[in-house]
Amino acid sequence: MESILQKADKIAESLRQEPYSLLTNDCITKSVRFVRACRKQGIKAFAVLTLGRSRACLPFIRRWATIPVIHCWGEVEGKRMEVSRPLGAQGMWKIVPRDIQPVIKIRF
Repeated sequence: MESILQKADKIAESLRQEPYSLLTNDCITKSVRFVRACRKQGIKAFAVLTLGRSRACLPFIRRWATIPVIHCWGEVEGKRMEVSRPLGAQGMWKIVPRDIQPVIKIRF
């Protein structure tokens, strides 16, 4: 029998494999879709929207800096489940979503 986290991870993995688009399929959109899919299967899930910080390689100055970032992920049983990109994949400015440190969080 599959555990709740295994079921949720299958849902998250299918979303991670979808192409990321800042305008139509970003971390917020994918996280909301993750929560809806989990709840349809009876899994209690939340989306977590955060204003956080992350290390980024800024191309215009060619240096690494800590910058503010808005990000969203899913949460099941208190476990953070990234859905925006495949695990370990870098986004804009070489930011890896799991490395974003939340400063302010809102769960919904």
